Amino acid sequence: MGPSLTQTKRCAGMIWERVCTWGDLSGVQTRRILGKKRRVFLISALFGLALLIAMVWIARPMAVLARISTLGAGGILTFLLTILLGFSFGVEGWRKLLRSYGVEYSFWRTFRVMAGAYAVTYLTPSFHLGGEPVRVFSASDGLTRRSHEVIATILIERLLCLIIIATLLLAGGIIGLKASAIPAAVQQGIIAVGAVALVGAGILVVGIVRQATWASRSVAFILQHLPHWGWTQSVEEGLNRVEGEVNEALSSHRRASVKAAGLLTLSVGMNVVAPFVFLAFTYGRLLSIGELLLFFALSTVFSLFSWLTPGGIGIMEGAYAAVFGIMGLPIDGAIAFSLLQKLSSLCIVGVGIIYLSHRGVDLVAKRNRKEGPDEPSTERA
Repeated sequence: MGPSLTQTKRCAGMIWERVCTWGDLSGVQTRRILGKKRRVFLISALFGLALLIAMVWIARPMAVLARISTLGAGGILTFLLTILLGFSFGVEGWRKLLRSYGVEYSFWRTFRVMAGAYAVTYLTPSFHLGGEPVRVFSASDGLTRRSHEVIATILIERLLCLIIIATLLLAGGIIGLKASAIPAAVQQGIIAVGAVALVGAGILVVGIVRQATWASRSVAFILQHLPHWGWTQSVEEGLNRVEGEVNEALSSHRRASVKAAGLLTLSVGMNVVAPFVFLAFTYGRLLSIGELLLFFALSTVFSLFSWLTPGGIGIMEGAYAAVFGIMGLPIDGAIAFSLLQKLSSLCIVGVGIIYLSHRGVDLVAKRNRKEGPDEPSTERA
């Protein structure tokens, strides 16, 4: 005989109690995780703030203010526009990739999406990657649209940026460092970092052009040795789709990829020009191409550690102090340069925070509707 109605109700009640218990436990665990993240953020922010105060104190606050004032309104505006123009070139480069996949966003909307991602990356210690999930979520309208294509465009954009930065880093190591008084071991280390990054990026590009599937095969090999959980199949299927879209970018969308590469080169180039603008206004010194490449190579290597504190606060001040010292410039100029860069970044961060605060609830609502049984998904953006 089958179970009675009373037994069925009792069993259902026991299951419901367990589900509620698991839900409560999940909430507790979530609060613990969030609490740990808040503590890590607070510790890193306080550590960075202490470093910043120390660097400003060493450079003397009045000397830093005097150095900033030598820029004048025109110099400060030119510096800010240089940074913002570089970010805008990057926005348009990513927008070209999105349009090649049929995701038609205006420049202003793409700017706000990237600003939102930049704000998360800038304010959270996350090895420069914290904002990428936010960018995917925002560009695909809360994952209700073609998220795999969006992920593919971000991966291609990151790959192109890696190639550009590695090329300039290698050029800075060969041209700029040779003319400096930096120890040979440090020069070789910087050249090695640029060479490894460039070779790795080249291998990825060759693999994409040849339609290689090594990423999905490697993950499939790992997953087959894991228990057959429900999420493993979803991960494998999602990776296959993203890998196919990435491979298509450099085969079916080559023209868009080339245009994006040109715009991203301009984006990185404006960051290279930023110290030229600053030093021209403050010291009347015009840096040569070799000196610009040297500045870029050194600051790029030091920036690898900037993610340890929100906005690289404190860390980048020390890094620029070292760079300015190598180039024979006083420390107050380094602190002034870093503070102006932070001012430029905070302009972008402000746009991103406003965008996320207005769009966050709408994106979550769209995703919830997408998960409903009666709401069809939208294919065009």
